[in-house]
Amino acid sequence: MNDRQALAKLLDFIQRTQWNAMDDKLRNQAKKCFLDLASVLCCGAKNNSSKKIASYVEQNYPTGNVTIFSTGKKTNLIGAAMANGMAANALDLDDGYSLLRGHPGSGFFGALLSAADYCNCTYGQLLSAVVVAYETGIRQGYAIRDYFAWDHSTGSYSAFAAAAGVGKLLGLDRNQLEMALSIADFIAPVNPAKRSCYVPSMNKDGIYYGQHAGTQAVMMALNGITGRNPIILDEKYVPYIESLGEKYYFFDLYIKFYSCCRWAHSPICAISDLMKEYSFTSEDVDKVDVFTFGNAGTLYRYAPTCEDEAQYNIIYPLAAQLIFGNCGPLESSTARMLDPRVAEMVKRIEFHQYSEYDKVFPGKRLSHVKITLKTGKIYTSQPYEPKGDHNADVTIQDLIDKAHNINGIYASKEIVDKFVDAVINTDATEPVSKVLNAMKDLALTNIHPEIVFI
Repeated sequence: MNDRQALAKLLDFIQRTQWNAMDDKLRNQAKKCFLDLASVLCCGAKNNSSKKIASYVEQNYPTGNVTIFSTGKKTNLIGAAMANGMAANALDLDDGYSLLRGHPGSGFFGALLSAADYCNCTYGQLLSAVVVAYETGIRQGYAIRDYFAWDHSTGSYSAFAAAAGVGKLLGLDRNQLEMALSIADFIAPVNPAKRSCYVPSMNKDGIYYGQHAGTQAVMMALNGITGRNPIILDEKYVPYIESLGEKYYFFDLYIKFYSCCRWAHSPICAISDLMKEYSFTSEDVDKVDVFTFGNAGTLYRYAPTCEDEAQYNIIYPLAAQLIFGNCGPLESSTARMLDPRVAEMVKRIEFHQYSEYDKVFPGKRLSHVKITLKTGKIYTSQPYEPKGDHNADVTIQDLIDKAHNINGIYASKEIVDKFVDAVINTDATEPVSKVLNAMKDLALTNIHPEIVFI
């Protein structure tokens, strides 16, 4: 297959992927992914980072008819893609892909929701675009990581995914779609993956700007701006194109159940189980030794002062689990992290690199913990993997429960139920507005305005 044949197959996959042609396995996975991404975005829309990017967009992209989920205000498509893209990753609770060390779903989701709102497509058309964006984005991620020989953050390859999905929804012809993909490949943000670990900030994984760039690329192509030869068409990466429609990488995603970097999830699980088994509390703990893979040690290790320092942290999520019994939206993005017990507990937790776990990283993220109580008793866990790897045993019901757990903080059960019903039961032929309206209601509802986001 030469580059022109590869391009033809890529464009065919994007344009011809249709909901009514998918088998039940593909449809079920697409619905699972959509439900998870949507519930996380609706909860994350309350966060400080989501509100700040919404304010920026409202001031600088002031005209349009596309909704910003965190405020309900209207803007244009490019601005909405940026603002809704930030909300999709605001909690660091969205899906991920281990071998890319990134977040393929939230990397395009805000842009696709915005495009669906813009063109008022059917629900099936949006779900089809979600599948396209996952499969093109993950493949682009593999290609650019090899091409540049260093780790790129999600925004670097999600621009390509956003261009593919938004271009599909807006009905670009083949030439326009080729130009959009080529432009997105060229103008995508070049984000060093580990920089967000060393120095956490609202920039995180570059996700919000990758969606801005991808959506911008589509609008540029529609106005006659051209590009050429995205990296994925290089001969070395043609096998990724050849497998389109046959191999679906989004079955290898992991699902997250804690609002923090995936690298902290396995020790959270270990601590949670030890506390249940031996019935001790945070007040009983003298020291916690965490044994895990070396890359986890690149994360922030101090008591957090904002949501970014809380989420990109190897120590604080463990302190949160010990003190509050969870590391969810409240722990990762509100003033709860400023509880004076946190700083004291953070001092008691020590990170240790464990070489045996480095050997299987990034395919597996293993950890074990040793907890020493003030009485002198020591409890040591077995090696743990994070919950939800490769969708292992994660059902639709698990994701419904997750939607209620995280959104039930801010909204009534009735509003969450309405959202879940819309996502799961809306027919593919119905207008997408039914789903988007349920999402907007959930995202804009906050029955606890006294909660302080930081």
